[in-house]
Amino acid sequence: MFNREELHIVKKLYPVKKIICVALLLISMYAKAGSCSANGTGNWETPGTWSCGHVPGAGDDVTIGAGITITVNANNLANIGNLNISGTLVFTNGSKINLAASSVVNIFLGGSITGGNGGAKLVFPSASYPGPFSTTGPYYFSNSGSGAGILPLTLVSFYGSQQDQDILLQWRTVNEENIHSFEIESSGNGNADWQPLGIILSMAVDDAGGYSYRFTNHIKMSGDLYYRLKIVDNNGKYTYSKVLFINSGQSGTISVTPTLAYGSVNVTLPESGPTRVSIYNDYGQLVKTLNTGTEVFSMDVSRLNRGAYFLQVFQGKNAYAAKFLKQ
Repeated sequence: MFNREELHIVKKLYPVKKIICVALLLISMYAKAGSCSANGTGNWETPGTWSCGHVPGAGDDVTIGAGITITVNANNLANIGNLNISGTLVFTNGSKINLAASSVVNIFLGGSITGGNGGAKLVFPSASYPGPFSTTGPYYFSNSGSGAGILPLTLVSFYGSQQDQDILLQWRTVNEENIHSFEIESSGNGNADWQPLGIILSMAVDDAGGYSYRFTNHIKMSGDLYYRLKIVDNNGKYTYSKVLFINSGQSGTISVTPTLAYGSVNVTLPESGPTRVSIYNDYGQLVKTLNTGTEVFSMDVSRLNRGAYFLQVFQGKNAYAAKFLKQ
């Protein structure tokens, strides 16, 4: 948590509602898949097109922002996660995007899917949607059907962390309309035997431009666990979030200094090895990434806006997180 000096600084920078949002964010987590946002207009199959640095892979949530056009040129076999389109997705003849059973393609107002012939497809395990495409938002495609509207919201972030013997799940949404509840489910293998743990009803009050939720699973953790959200609207339609993986074998911590940063932050890891580092703002948006293999390194944060940030580190099966303030 923030100490008194840090909290005083945050109060100057942000209103109270935003402080609450900061306090509810992730301390440590590990997810089996990540998120890939389009950096700009380009081809789907080009790694440099994406913020994640690679072509969207299995389980990756994909975002195409407003004003950006992404062209699909091949049969992309990886079953990606959710696909959120505010810009334009263009299919060439015969090109395909494969999605998981729990995935949803959301085309927001101003977004569109165009192009392709009958061989161009959005492919789910139990449903296939062929071209030629000329679909504008709001519209959705899913494993169980398609139609006008968005099913059922935008899940900005979904994180998990182990705190002593408890598992804390936290998520943040925007564009909530007609949402009834979030059902929290867990599994020992991430593929089957999903068990319901509890239900959190949708919030009625907007929290700084979105909605923040948390759920604590009081469990003596003796093995790896998987979690997901079943998001249900008032009409009974539902979709699933990406799957989170909580690793019980993780050890060690990271150090980030200074906690009040101006130009850079220094990071010390428990050990060296291939590492991916990400920095998120207090809305859960990815703002900076770094790949490294050293135990001690620095990250330039001079161009970040003032405020609170969370640094996440993925190293093998371990994941770590720490917070800092940018002045």
